[in-house]
Amino acid sequence: MPARAARRLRVLLVLLLLAALVPVTAAGAQQPGPLPIGAVQGAVADDADGLRHRSPFAPPSGNAAGVETVTVQAVVTQETRSGSGQRGLFVQDTVATADGDPATSDGLFVFLGTFDTLRVEGGGFYTPAIGDEVVLRGRVTEFFSLTQLANPFVVRVVRAGVDLDAEVPAEEADPPQDLAEAQRWWERREGQRLTVPAGAVAVDGRDVFGDVAAGADGEAWVLRGDDPRAQREDPYARRVFRDPHPLDDVPGELFDNGNGARILLASLGLKAATDDETALIAPTRTGDTVTGAVTGGLYFAFGKYQIQVAEQLELARGADPAGNAPPSAAVAGAEYATAVYNVENLYDAVDDPTDGCDAADDEGCPGVRPPFDYVPASADAYRAKLADLAVQIVEDLGAPDVLAVQEAEDQDLCTVDGGALACGETDDADGRPDVLQDLALAVAAAGGPAYDAALDRDGADDRGITSGFLYRADRVELLPAAQDDPVLGAEPGVAYRGAAAAGNADVANPKALNAALPDDVDTSTGTDGDLVFTRAPQVGRFRIWRHGIGASTFTDLWAVSNHFSSGPDRRVGQRTEQAAYNAAIAAAVEAADPGARVLVGGDLNVFPRPDDPFAPGDPSFPSDQLAPLYDGGLTNLYDLLLAEVPAAAYSYVFQGQTQTLDHQFASPALLEEVVEVRAAHVNADFPQEEPGDRARGISDHDPQHARFSALPDADRLADLVRYLVDEGLIRPGAEPRLLRVLHAAATAEDAGDDAALDRALRRFRILVRVLSAGPVDPAAAAMLIGEATAAGAAGAGPAAAGAAGS
Repeated sequence: MPARAARRLRVLLVLLLLAALVPVTAAGAQQPGPLPIGAVQGAVADDADGLRHRSPFAPPSGNAAGVETVTVQAVVTQETRSGSGQRGLFVQDTVATADGDPATSDGLFVFLGTFDTLRVEGGGFYTPAIGDEVVLRGRVTEFFSLTQLANPFVVRVVRAGVDLDAEVPAEEADPPQDLAEAQRWWERREGQRLTVPAGAVAVDGRDVFGDVAAGADGEAWVLRGDDPRAQREDPYARRVFRDPHPLDDVPGELFDNGNGARILLASLGLKAATDDETALIAPTRTGDTVTGAVTGGLYFAFGKYQIQVAEQLELARGADPAGNAPPSAAVAGAEYATAVYNVENLYDAVDDPTDGCDAADDEGCPGVRPPFDYVPASADAYRAKLADLAVQIVEDLGAPDVLAVQEAEDQDLCTVDGGALACGETDDADGRPDVLQDLALAVAAAGGPAYDAALDRDGADDRGITSGFLYRADRVELLPAAQDDPVLGAEPGVAYRGAAAAGNADVANPKALNAALPDDVDTSTGTDGDLVFTRAPQVGRFRIWRHGIGASTFTDLWAVSNHFSSGPDRRVGQRTEQAAYNAAIAAAVEAADPGARVLVGGDLNVFPRPDDPFAPGDPSFPSDQLAPLYDGGLTNLYDLLLAEVPAAAYSYVFQGQTQTLDHQFASPALLEEVVEVRAAHVNADFPQEEPGDRARGISDHDPQHARFSALPDADRLADLVRYLVDEGLIRPGAEPRLLRVLHAAATAEDAGDDAALDRALRRFRILVRVLSAGPVDPAAAAMLIGEATAAGAAGAGPAAAGAAGS
């Protein structure tokens, strides 16, 4: 049909509807005239909480409709559609009919449900069209704080073809920096047309909620291009850091404005405009530029104001976030590396008959009810995730020696057979977690080293996720647990004020430790069970060899893998106790072995000092939930990263704010050996559910990585002597003579006397050669001489020392 004929038909249909629709009641009485939408929305006072503002026509609380019927005359500015098929409209007063009050919004959301028409008062149905000016009558609801007309009637169509830009122009989105002021700014525009000018910068990777194939919803956070943070010279600093970060918009103040200038773009308008419920907003990654202006109605859901754009974002790629001070692999023979990594719901596609929560059609388990959106959509989806995680471990993390993992499924139905998992229905098949064993096989397939997996299933929560470990089988051992071990044994010496859990008496490595939550813990922000942990920390003792197992000096490392309770501003008292219990674990290790190397880390679900989960003025703000770890003499390695590369000091991006939830705390002895601390920015800045983007956005957390010196020194040589005695390669009578010389070397080392150290190491090598004719095995003697030579070369740098010992 020609365009002119179509327009004539449209006008004719509107005229017929105008003639047919008469604003009458059932008794024929004239209804009151339309109200400005501003009167329906109500004024937002200068001291109001924008998130909790309610229409004067809605009940004071809840989602029910008010008793009073209101009438408005407004222009249909946009249609919306959700992935579940729910429809809606934005309507707005024209400039001529608006109330002119800057404290009220001129827009309103109209909920249609699954219908695509509205009922006409007196009979019939009206199909909405953008640009129609209509009179609507209905009752007002605050549906989870979104003001809307629910189930309204169309009284009449006033006219069609309104020029939106001329009569209902979109206002530029320009919220204030102060968060409370920004929330009032948004509330005063709820339902209105807003536009974000070209040049906005993405400050988060696109989030996706739900199954993409079934019509998921997506959102992306941006910052106006004229914001000073978007114009920084360093491309990696063009983001929004939480207030206490030194690269926040107000440097020097720990708690200032809450970063209210963030803008959220979402896809309900796009779904309607494209008539495609699976349409998603473009996959932003942090640092991308939105090259064109975008416009949409202002919606509110899940505590967030959202501009539901009607057109797709056009993006210019910014700097690759993965290039932001990436980790380097440990130097072979001179260093070892650790990492902590929340792999976000790593479940396999096997339905565990002992678990009611690990398959989509399960009926549930204690404390957990379906639907289970955390299980993989298919076996192929699971294998794809494994492959991507493996690439990250090999290429982005450099195959660390010990990897503390969080959010792995605890299932154990499988065993490794011929380089693959063979699965049955027998629980506790081999004492190792299936998904981590599967991940280890994927790492090998990706060209990485062989890894082994370990965890204690007592640490799993109700839905079967737990922390655990992957460790390199070529140079790391999981040491056997002794009955009298101070932590891993039958009577762990963890001094804590809550009664120990029954499983603490198990002799195991790794070992999950837990205790009853003390009665005096502050529960005002909630709790998660009656134990300190719902996911107990996994304590592992590892021996990391400089070269192959049994072929060099080694480092014994205690690693504690954690996944604290979720929500920095919830379960605050309990999370503080979780930090206190970890501090007690570290103290127990160091009491039994002064100078022990202890690493406490994982997804601690709260920010480093000074943490700020509450708004300024709140009596709980800031809460300092990790204080027991700091006060226990442990150092957060985040502080080293922050001091060296502040733009890279983060692990998570939430609602457009860059922050840190993942930590590694080091004991004093371990801290002395830190070489470098980095984060692999391969996930948090990248879009979710984006095929073909390499191994990116696989989790919502970035792995945290640290390298430590493994260079031989007098203490490590002494440990090697004791090891060789235990192995029968040195007769016990020779041990004291060798250790006396090494004690002299250690004394010189501590004093910084290089000449004395060199003399002591030379005497040690001569003594070993002499003893190799009798009490010292020749092969062991060669190893000791080589390691002592490497210790002497250590002052020349890691590369030289590594070569000297090879």
